[in-house]
Amino acid sequence: MGLFEEGDANCVKTLLRPAERVLRLGTDVWRESYGTRADLWGRIVEAYNRYQEGECGDFLRDLDRRFRAKFEGALALLAWSFERNGEDFEPAKKRFTPEELTAIERLFRYNVFEIYSKDDIMKLIMHRDNEVLSLLREYYSFDRWLQEFLQSPRHGLALRDFLKSTWDSYKEKINLAIAEATARFDWFRDFLEEAKKETEAVERIYRKKLDEKEKEVEKLRKAMELIRERWYEEIEKAKAEIESAKREEIEALRRKNEELRRRFEEEKAKLIEEIARMKDEEMKARLEEELRKAEERMKAEVRALEEKLRRRELELRQREMELRRRELELSRAEEEVRKRIEEAMKMVEKAEKGSRFIRSDEARIMEMNFAGRIRSKLSGELKLLGKTFKVESVEERETFDRSRYAGKLDEVALKNVPTNVVVEATLKEKKLLGRKESLTLRAVYLSRPERYAEYGFDTDPVELAELNALLDDARKAKERTVLLVASPTGFEKRILSYVASDDFHRNFVADRVSLLLLDLGSGEMIHNPNDPYAKAFAPLLRLEFDEELLEKARRFLLNRLAYKHYVRFDEAISELDLPVEIVRKAFLSLGKEGYVAKYVEGVGYVLVSKEFGGE
Repeated sequence: MGLFEEGDANCVKTLLRPAERVLRLGTDVWRESYGTRADLWGRIVEAYNRYQEGECGDFLRDLDRRFRAKFEGALALLAWSFERNGEDFEPAKKRFTPEELTAIERLFRYNVFEIYSKDDIMKLIMHRDNEVLSLLREYYSFDRWLQEFLQSPRHGLALRDFLKSTWDSYKEKINLAIAEATARFDWFRDFLEEAKKETEAVERIYRKKLDEKEKEVEKLRKAMELIRERWYEEIEKAKAEIESAKREEIEALRRKNEELRRRFEEEKAKLIEEIARMKDEEMKARLEEELRKAEERMKAEVRALEEKLRRRELELRQREMELRRRELELSRAEEEVRKRIEEAMKMVEKAEKGSRFIRSDEARIMEMNFAGRIRSKLSGELKLLGKTFKVESVEERETFDRSRYAGKLDEVALKNVPTNVVVEATLKEKKLLGRKESLTLRAVYLSRPERYAEYGFDTDPVELAELNALLDDARKAKERTVLLVASPTGFEKRILSYVASDDFHRNFVADRVSLLLLDLGSGEMIHNPNDPYAKAFAPLLRLEFDEELLEKARRFLLNRLAYKHYVRFDEAISELDLPVEIVRKAFLSLGKEGYVAKYVEGVGYVLVSKEFGGE
């Protein structure tokens, strides 16, 4: 039996072998080929099923949970690798949610502490290693975030066990190193205090935005209740009208029927009496014939009246069925509103800033224009940095598979979801003698396709965490990489200040990575001022706006703000015969001059003057 009386340990060890291979690789598993990872997934699922069916016997509860956590953790790492590589692997999509894959990715950013001892960490802190300090800056905020994740019953217990045990193993070393470093280095205490204040400030802002969103949702819920009450009032009124019509009209028809019968019986009685008094047999026969005909006429009128009554009752039943259909429609409408409220509550966690408003179709046309413009500029030879470079190859690829929404969106809506296209070019220096320099230009369109597919729009600038993955990939290239990141919703302010900093120049520019950020809404391009490669590429890659048209849009907006104090984006588009990108740039340029450009629920994207009392 092995070491454990309850089960066969050797059997479990054999079943866990493919999972242990994945766990040893950690997030480096993404480097394995797609076929290898797909095969590992199948082997782990099969082994997990065999374990759950009791092939290895029964184990104590703690051991059982530990084994299950390993299976689940390995599958989660593989699912993350498929998502990271933009690969369509349906079993992984069905098993794990985007939030669970985010937890895996954020946790394994700290796996560097697997290979470092406490003393190693202390040395890195003492030498102010940027990577370690960056992780420690976010350490407490991530710990709180993970604790909330672990408490949520929406996530599988085995996955939560895996995340907790892995995080606890990292925390033990980190806490010891932090305690010693805090005691030895005054500057480190100040660093942690500053990080704590930053975290608290972000949480306060987040809580404020959360409260605002909850108020908006509550307002929506009350509006829905009011609509429902009005619907029910209309339904009750319609029911009363139908019942009233049924009683009055049917009763009138019945009264008319009875009146016909009564009158006929009276006439019939008179005729019978007259016939009885008559002695003329011929006249008697004539009167009896008239009586028979009169009776037939009366019966025909009664039948016609009864047919009219039957048709009227049928019409009323149809009206009742129509009313029930409207009640069902109302019920479905209420369910749809409820779902939208739930989605809005989920969106609270994702949407903090709301300083932009880009619809899905706008994001898609921006993407196509961006890719087309980049391709048009990458041909033949380029003069850069006093050198001549030949464009040797240009490749374009999509990094987001929108087919996953094929069942949820119609064909038109699906085609308007961005695919986060990447245009990559290889440039080679032209010269006769000496070493020829090679460059890679990677132009990335960075958006959130999931939001466009789920909600039809996005309102938030790109965050630092989203940019980090692109920078990490660029640093791994052998030759210098010029990375152009274009966003339809712009970039958060701390990204812009970080890119322009000396730290960025020291960590990335010196490490063969040159970064340019292109805000497709405002046309603004940001790069490190000390980076000669970024400076050289900026004129080639920046957006080109017609200044006269831009000034025309600004004048229109300023005139409208002068007397109305606000102007809606859709209103400006309909009244100005100008391209959408020109009007959007005018909005954003005025937003930097003291006006407020913001997406407002139920109103849309608006520009608000200071006199109006905007934020």
